[in-house]
Parts: sequence; structure tokens; C-alpha cells
Amino acid sequence: MPTLSIITNLPKHKVPSSFLADASHMLSQKLNVHEGHVIVKIKAAQPMHWFMDESLCGIGSLSGTGIYGLEENKKNSAFIFDFIEKELGIPQNRLYISFVDQKPSNVGVQRTTLEEILQ
Repeated sequence: MPTLSIITNLPKHKVPSSFLADASHMLSQKLNVHEGHVIVKIKAAQPMHWFMDESLCGIGSLSGTGIYGLEENKKNSAFIFDFIEKELGIPQNRLYISFVDQKPSNVGVQRTTLEEILQ
């Protein structure tokens, strides 16, 4: 259940119509996860101020279970930053991505937890 969330001050009309589908496909391939389990969301046109100005920037997070660690986060960071810069034009020095490792026991799925489903 990898979930990529992006918040940006990029105007909504500048977000490509294919962004969500393209990001979902890219994450599925890079994380080796079935695309049916990938969630992508973007909140555009958000008022943001970073390093003394309001030029284009963003913050985001990639949350999920079992896909994290130092080497994994470096690899994930590289392809996510490249993708966001290419698709949305957000400069890499004006974007932060947090990696959030969810314990399966803390993820609710189908009226139970992911841990129970994985057993």
C-alpha cells in the first residue's frame, strides 16, 4: 500500500492530467508492487512559503510497509525527485520527501489490519 502524497503551490491547471496515473505506474515499477496497491494524491495550489519566498516548491511523503531502509530511501528519493521535477517542474532543491514506514499492525484494511491479512 505505498502512498505518495504531494503538496505544492503549483497551480492546479499546471498539473498534467496524467500525473496521478503516471506516478502510480512509476511507483509500481520502481517499488516492485502491484499497481492496484499504489495510491497517489496531490494537493496543488496550496499557499506555501519556503526559504523567504513563495516560488514553486513542494513537500511530500511516501508511506507504506516493508520498503524502507537507508539504501532503499536513497534509491526511492532519486527516482521520486527526478519524476516530480520532470512532471511538475518543482526544482529538487525546493522539495522535501519524508519516508514513513508503517507497521502492518497499524494499517487498517478490510475491517482488520494488514498484519492479520499478511499472516
